[in-house]
Amino acid sequence: MAKQTDFDLGIYHASTTSWLAQSLSERDLPLLGEMADEHRDKRSRVSSSFVLNPMDEAMQRKCDALVKSLMKRSQGVHFSRPVEWKKFGLVDYPKLIKEPMDLGTVSENLQKPHYERLESFINDVRLVWKNAFIFNAPDSMYFKAAKTLSDVFEKRCEDLEKEAESVNAPDIGSMERCQLLLEDMRKNPFSEWFREPLDHVALQLHDYPQVISQPMDLGTVHKKMERSQYMSVEDFAHDVRLIWQNAITYNSAQSFIGVVAGILAAIFDRRFALITRSATADPGRPLPDRPGWPTFQQKKKFYDLCTRLTLADLNQMVSLVQRGCQAAVQQCGDKEVEVDVDELDMETFQNVLKWANSKTKSAQQPKSEAGAS
Repeated sequence: MAKQTDFDLGIYHASTTSWLAQSLSERDLPLLGEMADEHRDKRSRVSSSFVLNPMDEAMQRKCDALVKSLMKRSQGVHFSRPVEWKKFGLVDYPKLIKEPMDLGTVSENLQKPHYERLESFINDVRLVWKNAFIFNAPDSMYFKAAKTLSDVFEKRCEDLEKEAESVNAPDIGSMERCQLLLEDMRKNPFSEWFREPLDHVALQLHDYPQVISQPMDLGTVHKKMERSQYMSVEDFAHDVRLIWQNAITYNSAQSFIGVVAGILAAIFDRRFALITRSATADPGRPLPDRPGWPTFQQKKKFYDLCTRLTLADLNQMVSLVQRGCQAAVQQCGDKEVEVDVDELDMETFQNVLKWANSKTKSAQQPKSEAGAS
């Protein structure tokens, strides 16, 4: 298959580019479920020996500095040591919190070869916030402190992930990276409520089907991925984003589940952006075609036709695109415009392709000599 590249003709560009037990209502549950199968797209599986963002000594030191900086914040005092639930008479704590964690323990773990990957360290810190969310009401001091630190932490994680990407960029395809991202999302402590379909009948959530028209969960996404049912990385991302949106729609953004879904949504979008940016930066790795949109081979044919058009024809072509799909045209300076073929809907693309094909054919026909009988 030909390599996918960016085509730039000046005016033409085809980018290829205990409280919980008492107060958590039934509506504070994720909304999950099944979706119909899509066309299959066979793709290779990620090697079991591949490790994304391994934890080396340099990264270990940066992670330790990050944890210590969190502990120094005013909110950090609540999470720097294990919760002394016996001392404070929190008899429900061990019943609700199955995996206790604190920042001091994370820091200790960083002093020994405990974390194989950056994500393993990140998930232990997330477990601290998750436990606080579970045991404390959303309007409590501890819940708010955990949310504040979570926001600060995730921002720093973004920087660490970008750095790890620049130092050791994974040499695998975009869909394979999506598989790794999915596995990380399933292992994320916050995803506990989103890993399996929700039995709304058993939970007596009678309005569930009326509120949520397309249920989705990470387990269903995993099954579809294993069966190679995603035609593109965007199809995969659509299903994952549907999980968080359903949860927020049904529970509200301010609810316990809504807050967790919002955090997961931000994490997913951040990680997914790294995948799409990597694919765009590597023109030798074709982006998956989207169903119902022009394929890469169709766009390549269109490019070949455009290279044989005159400047006047190219300007006319831009006018045709503007009439059919204004979103695909962007102004670049006073005398230059850019046409993004990836934004062309199929109908407009086919019309413009037919027009360009007719123009090149007419240009190839020999002109009759003047005065010939």
